Amino acid sequence: MLNNVSHKPAFAMHPNGSLNHLPVNTSALPNDDPLRNIQHLTGKDLVSRKALITILKSTDHPLQQDLRAFLSSFDPERPADHTVLKRYAIRFTQVIKTARNYTAWASGNQFEQRLYQHWQASKTIVIAGGITSGLFGIHLASIVEESFNHMDVLASPWAGQTALFGLAQAVGQREDLLVMDFGGTGVKCGIAYHFGNKIEPLFELEVEPYKQQGLIYPDGFNKLLMAARKQVRRSLPVAISLACYMDDGIVFKYKSGIYYPLGQTIENLAKTLNDQWLPAAGFQELKTLQHDSTAAAMAFQFTTPAMMVTLGTGLGSAPCPCALP
Repeated sequence: MLNNVSHKPAFAMHPNGSLNHLPVNTSALPNDDPLRNIQHLTGKDLVSRKALITILKSTDHPLQQDLRAFLSSFDPERPADHTVLKRYAIRFTQVIKTARNYTAWASGNQFEQRLYQHWQASKTIVIAGGITSGLFGIHLASIVEESFNHMDVLASPWAGQTALFGLAQAVGQREDLLVMDFGGTGVKCGIAYHFGNKIEPLFELEVEPYKQQGLIYPDGFNKLLMAARKQVRRSLPVAISLACYMDDGIVFKYKSGIYYPLGQTIENLAKTLNDQWLPAAGFQELKTLQHDSTAAAMAFQFTTPAMMVTLGTGLGSAPCPCALP
């Protein structure tokens, strides 16, 4: 991917636009889906990592205890695998249809109206995140695309690493850059170089040991940075994506996800990272801080409106940047 145009967010996502909390009409699901007609379900209930595990169990799949093994060995010709794919794809399709026609956004505030218009106008949806790995993501995109006229559904070739590539493209510097994607279950790290066109994946840190009461507070976040610094073994500038909605480094005041405590007492997270936390861990300056789905969206540019949807521990979304003419 050539970095010859500016990679800027189309607009900052707000918690009000979360697909995790989007109310989904389940009456359109097939009769054999256990979630059909269950009231008050959301996007996260239907297609998160936990939801996929539930599908594996409800269909008595041989790999129901090992999601990673299921994704890595997925074969669309295997009946048990195809059954899981089909059910998941139908649920995901219903989430997308709901987002494209969610009237509460159409009559909401300025951000919600803009988001609604973007969903309506989108000609492309890119799916990324750990759940889209390998053949599962490719076939998921293909099945979902069949339900929409005049809209392409693409699987990111980088799956769970897409946010790292988006961060690298957004910064686009010649020198080495540490890219870090703080997700709900782990922190992915890599070294980006050659203007963000190449990435060397390094390691992934589990976040569980750094939680307090199931959440990541400033102390735990700083310990994660210290742990990463020990493995990187050299000081580098840093680009970070975080599973937390924010605008220009300021975290929205809402209680969702494991990182929200970072925005409860810190006025500007980007400034605090750059001025205090990164230097204390032995890193250089902060180059960019983005919502994780926004970072993933930055890896792609289209001449018409497009949406990035990330499928992992939760369900994220963000508008892809528009390529300059």
